[in-house]
Amino acid sequence: PDAANFYGHTGPLTPLDIQRMEEESGLTQSLQLIPDQDYMQQRADAMSTVETNIVELGTIFNKLAVMVSEHQEMVQRVEDNVEDANTNISLSLETLTDTLTNLRSNRQ
Repeated sequence: PDAANFYGHTGPLTPLDIQRMEEESGLTQSLQLIPDQDYMQQRADAMSTVETNIVELGTIFNKLAVMVSEHQEMVQRVEDNVEDANTNISLSLETLTDTLTNLRSNRQ
């Protein structure tokens, strides 16, 4: 607060005020408390890109869910047809086995 009054600033100091005070006083630190604007812009751009990618992934998963839902009936019909085919194969095998047994008994 005293430094703020010294520089003619009233109210709380902003990060830019602190940076300006450090530059004017000639203090240079190896680590800056406030990153430069280019870095902050790069980070903001990177976050925006990540956000865009997340939204795109959400859209893809929603489309996939719709596709799965649309194909559920067709998949159920295919499953039913496979079960019917399995039943028919089992019955045919029984019939062929019975026929073979009858033919063998007729030869004797």
